[in-house]
Formats: sequence, structure tokens, C-alpha cells
Amino acid sequence: MTVAHPATARRGLPLRAVLIAVIALYLIAETALAPFLPQLFAHLYGIDDPGATGLYLWVCRIVGLIALPLWGLAARRRPLHQLVVTGLCAAAVVDVLLGFAPSYTAFTALSAASVAANAALLLAYPAFIAEHTRKAAEEQSDAEHAELAAVRSIVVVFHVAAVAATLVGAGVLALPDPRLGVSGFAVVDVLLAALIVRVLRRLPDERKQQKPSTAPVRQRGGRRWWLLLAQAAVIGVAFDFAIAVARPFFTELAEGMGSGSIGGAVLFFLPSLAALAVLPASRHCHDRYGHRLLPAAAVVCAAGFVWQYLADGLVPLVCGRLLAGVGLGLLQVAVEMRMFHSTGTAGPAFTAVETVRSAGLLAAPLVSAAAVTHDLALPLTIAAAALGCVAAASLLRAAAPAPARTGPPPAPAAPERPVTVPAKEYDR
Repeated sequence: MTVAHPATARRGLPLRAVLIAVIALYLIAETALAPFLPQLFAHLYGIDDPGATGLYLWVCRIVGLIALPLWGLAARRRPLHQLVVTGLCAAAVVDVLLGFAPSYTAFTALSAASVAANAALLLAYPAFIAEHTRKAAEEQSDAEHAELAAVRSIVVVFHVAAVAATLVGAGVLALPDPRLGVSGFAVVDVLLAALIVRVLRRLPDERKQQKPSTAPVRQRGGRRWWLLLAQAAVIGVAFDFAIAVARPFFTELAEGMGSGSIGGAVLFFLPSLAALAVLPASRHCHDRYGHRLLPAAAVVCAAGFVWQYLADGLVPLVCGRLLAGVGLGLLQVAVEMRMFHSTGTAGPAFTAVETVRSAGLLAAPLVSAAAVTHDLALPLTIAAAALGCVAAASLLRAAAPAPARTGPPPAPAAPERPVTVPAKEYDR
């Protein structure tokens, strides 16, 4: 086994740690207030209409989807650390103003500007994957397990950030004046920007190291290849939609069942705790069950959502949240591995599928807002139905995933941007 050069080893850990911090801050900043938006709008602006929450999330996601490829284009001309620092500084200014927004309209507009600035932080995701790939290449380790390790690391960050974001959001809402908490995000932005200036400048300039895209194992072109991409897109859209549609009004549902505000926050992040508990077993499950893991995990997660819908008290609701989290932890890993197997990690196929996946995030807040006007728990059944679509689409034989790769990985390629994180969110 080849031993990494000492300088590389010393550099790799802090680089990956800072990249993880950037991704985590993005997730926390963009999702902290999301579970509590109905309560926040009622407290600050006297707005109780669910449509206001749906419209707010939809605007933020549209802006995020527009901003991300623009940051990706900028990344072809400027180093990563400069773009991330620029985004953080812009976000800090907007966050200060956001706490003083005089109306719902101003709050939505400033939040959209914050989302656009914070979209630069997503550029850390492909850099993190590249660091994992470089480390695997240096150690001549298995490419399949290197990808799995990188994906699992991101999923862990997602769920840890989800727990932290929910606690932060609940803390902001509990303040005598939540506006101060909203503006407080600017302090974190500035501190992380200072850290990035010191550390991320060491990251290799990928603009000078562009290599051919890592193509999927299957041969490009032909009907079977197009079916493979279509399947990946359907799975991605349905998965992102299912996770997003159940989120905006869940804390209201929990509080209506007697959880209280703190209990509602705990119930909201309970699936993330369950997901973190099962993630250590993800490699074993992936190796043992292969492509069967995806539909099985989707069914388990869907059953958890159905259980929550049928719950008539807090204990059944807790059980449903835990079951959904167990399925979600394995499902996220399986979905992202299916994406990599279907499209490769870069190139037009990867970008096209990831762009199509955004449709699920755009539709989710509007569907959720419309559903809760009939039943506050209805988004849970919609999420279960979408996960059923994930399971069904993953079983299509004509687009089975590529066989696992073995042996030393190919030379790492810099992923083409834009790239998105698993279960991506553009909430504020």
C-alpha cells in the first residue's frame, strides 16, 4: 500500500475539516428557521396563512437554483476559497439586515439574497469529494468504498447539521426578540470566513487540474443509457420531494398533539438521530444487499411516514419518526450511490440529473402548503407515496445500477459544477 506524503497527510485533515465546516454551516444557516417558519411569521408579522410559508420557501429555492450555477461558472475563473469567503461576507451583511426586515415581503426578499450568497458554500461539496478521491488514490484503496465513505460522511454531516439547525431555530424562536437571533448568523459567517482565508487557500486549484469526466461504468449513448439516466432522475426527484414535503408544518402538527415547542423541535430532528444510529451499518448493508438496499430502505422510510400519519398520540408519533429515520439513513446513502453509478461524478449527465432533481424541491413547499389546508398531517402521506415511487422506480430492471468497481481508482477528476448536497435544502 502506498503511504501518503507527510505534507499531504498533514494538509488533508484540516482541509477536509474546514470543508465539512463550510457544508455544515450552509445546512444550518439554510434550514435552522425552516421548521418554525409558520410560528415565526405569526410572531413577527401576524401572518397565519400556510401559503405564506409555501411561497417563502418556493422563492428561496428558485433563487438558490439560479445562484448555484452562477457560482459554478465563477469557480472556473476564481479559486474556491475566494468565492466561499465572498459568499460568506455577503451573507453576513444580508443576515444583519434580515433581523430588521419590517415586513414579510422584505423578509422574503432579504432571505432570498442570503440564499444566493450562501449558495457559494455548496462549492465545498465537490472539493470534499475530490479530497476523499485523492486520498483513496494515494492509498490505492477501493474506488467503490472510497465513494461510499465520502457519501456517508456527507450524510452524517447532513443529519448532525439537521439536529443542530433545529436546536438553533428553536433557540431563535424562544428569544424575547427573534430578530436578534436571525441577525446573529452574521457572526458565524464572519468567523468561518476568517478561518477559510487561513486554510482553504491551500486547496489545489482545480482550474489548473481539469481532467476528463469520470463517466459511468456503462457505455454512454443508446436506449439503455438514457433509461438509466431517466431512472436516476425519477428517483432523485421523488426522494428530494418526499423529504422536503413533510418538513414545513411538522412542528405545528407535533405541538397540536401536545408536544410543546421544545418537544416539537425534538420530534422534528428525531429521524436524524435514528439515521445517525444506523449509518455505521451502511457499508455492510451496501455490500450485502447491493441495489436491493434502495427499495427496501425506501419502503421502511415510507412505513415510518404512514405510522406518523396514523398516530393518535405522542408515543406512536415518536415510533413513526424513529422508523422513518432508520429508513432515511440507509436510503440517503443508497440514493446518492445510485446517482454516482448512473451518471458518474461529473460531466453533462451528472449536471442534468442533479438539475432535474431540483423539481422535487420546487414543488414540495407549494404542495405541502396546499395539503395542510385540508389536514395538517396530509404531507406525511404524500411523502410516503413519493417514497413508494422511489422504491418502484429503483426496481426497474432495464436500468439496473452498474456493477461495483474493484481495484485502484482512476485518477480523480474535478467534479463539474453545479453540484448539490444530498437532500439539498434552500430554506432559510
